Amino acid sequence: MDYKHLTPQNAAVVVLHELSSDTLVLTQRSKTLRTHPGEICFPGGRWQVGDKSLYDTALRELEEELGIISSRIQLQKSMRPEQTLTGFIIHPWLASVDQLSPYQADENEVDEVFFLPLNEVVKKANYREIQISRSGINLRTYQFIASRHYVWGATARIMMQLIPD
Repeated sequence: MDYKHLTPQNAAVVVLHELSSDTLVLTQRSKTLRTHPGEICFPGGRWQVGDKSLYDTALRELEEELGIISSRIQLQKSMRPEQTLTGFIIHPWLASVDQLSPYQADENEVDEVFFLPLNEVVKKANYREIQISRSGINLRTYQFIASRHYVWGATARIMMQLIPD
């Protein structure tokens, strides 16, 4: 993918594995947001002045979006960054939580919280390559097809990093 036309902006997400249900936690962004309205993503957002690191960005956003404080989660590892069509470089962090509840989704940022079974996320057969055209740019990316939600692009590519070699 060629992103030379964009000025990259750093963002960070928490790829949150709920251990009690063996699922990944995803959200549908509010349809009223300026960037990526209604899209499916992991909890996270852009780096802000005052964030000590990109991991701190991910933790701050997790607390803002779902009310989950950092002491409840366990960092597993950093994952490979992915870039979006809109110029964000997303830095994912795999972390676990025993159980997501209690949580409180911020209705200004999140329309829905949902869970994807990890045993489906790690199956290569549950992804298909798709062609996307935006602002005169054509690119190939991926879609996760084992969900009623439209999970595609950087989110699907981050999920694909969990597929065993």
